[in-house]
This record gives sequence, C-alpha cells and structure tokens, in this order.
Amino acid sequence: MRTVNRHTVLGHVGNIIPLKGVLKVNVATNREWQSDGERKTATDWVQVTVLDKKQAEWIEENVGQGDLVYIESRISNSSYPREGEQVYVTDVIAQLFNLVSKSRAHGQT
Repeated sequence: MRTVNRHTVLGHVGNIIPLKGVLKVNVATNREWQSDGERKTATDWVQVTVLDKKQAEWIEENVGQGDLVYIESRISNSSYPREGEQVYVTDVIAQLFNLVSKSRAHGQT
C-alpha cells in the first residue's frame, strides 16, 4: 500500500525569515464559508520551512511580501524537551516552491 504525505499551499507571502541553515516563509491563505446566510472569511497563516539552500537563495532573491506563491510540501512532526516538558512541533517542509505572480506593490502583476 502506498501512502502520501503532501500538503499544498496557494497564498500570499507575509514575510520571509532567514534562520540558521533554513528559511521560514509565512504564507496567508483565505477561506470562505456561509453561516446563518452570512458570508464569512478568515485568513490562515502557514509557516513553510525551506531546507534546500539553492531554493532558499532563489526565494530570497525573487520573492517578496504580497507575492502569490504555490508550494507543495510535506508535513514533519518532531519534539524536543523544554523546561522539563516535551514540546511537539509540526513543520511544513517545502519540496516545490513556485512564484505565481508578483505583488502590485512591487510594480508588477
């Protein structure tokens, strides 16, 4: 039996944070629904971790705040001890990162 660990994100970049050996990209996604006949919207933020050095360099050079990006990733779970308690972390690890369109704030569409 085959299994799949795939997560897809299509959203706008909030910020890009370079850290030791990795790049964190915060991406805003919107969702809409109806409740009691009223249309509702909410923004969810996904923090994507980029481990590939070449990919991280390309993102830093070519992607900016507000840009629309498409990301295929995998989910990774880990844990570590902190102050006597076990902390559990779920990471979204980028495997494919595409720039769909530049933000108008950057003077392009």
